[in-house]
Amino acid sequence: MNKFNAHRSSLSAALAGAVALLLAGCGGVDPVPGSPPSRSVPSQVPSAPNSSGQEQRQAVETAYTAFWFSTFHASDKPEDTWHDMLAAVAVDPQLTATLNAMQYQKQADIKVYGDVAARIVSVQITGSSAKVIDCQDGSQAGQADAKTGGHKTVGVPRNPVNADLKRDGADGQWRVAQVRFPGGTC
Repeated sequence: MNKFNAHRSSLSAALAGAVALLLAGCGGVDPVPGSPPSRSVPSQVPSAPNSSGQEQRQAVETAYTAFWFSTFHASDKPEDTWHDMLAAVAVDPQLTATLNAMQYQKQADIKVYGDVAARIVSVQITGSSAKVIDCQDGSQAGQADAKTGGHKTVGVPRNPVNADLKRDGADGQWRVAQVRFPGGTC
C-alpha cells in the first residue's frame, strides 16, 4: 500500500465516525445515472416489515441520507444532544464511532462544514439488514478550524462508501450500523 492509500485508509476509518472522509481522495467517472444527489435530510419514511420492496428501499435510502445529514449537523448543537440526535439515525458500532470522532474533532478544534450528497448505486435488503453502495459527493463539504472557520480540507466528488443498516424491531426504522470506505474510484 502506498503512502497515499495508507493515509487515506486511516483517515477513512476515523471518518466513519464523523466526517474525516473529507480528507480522502478519489478519482472520478461519470455520475451514476438515475440517482440524483440529495443535500437535505428527508423526513422519516415508515418502514414496517410488511411494506413493499420499493417502500423498503426508499426507507433505507432515507435513513442513509439522514445519517449523513445528522453527522454533519449534530456538532452544531450542544454536546449533550449529540447522542440522542445520532441514535435516531445510527446504532452501534457506528453510533459509538461517530460520537467518538465528533468528540475528537471538538478537542482538536475542528468543525465540519457543508453537506455530502449521496449517489446511491445499489440497495440490497435481506430481512432486517440492508447494504447500501454509494458514490458519495463530498465536494461541498470538509473540515474547518473551529476558531477561525478557515477551511482545512474539502471533500472529493466521488468517494466510494459501503454502509450496513439495521431495522429496529421496536419502531421499524432503519439505522446505519456501519460505514466503510473501500477506496478506489466510483
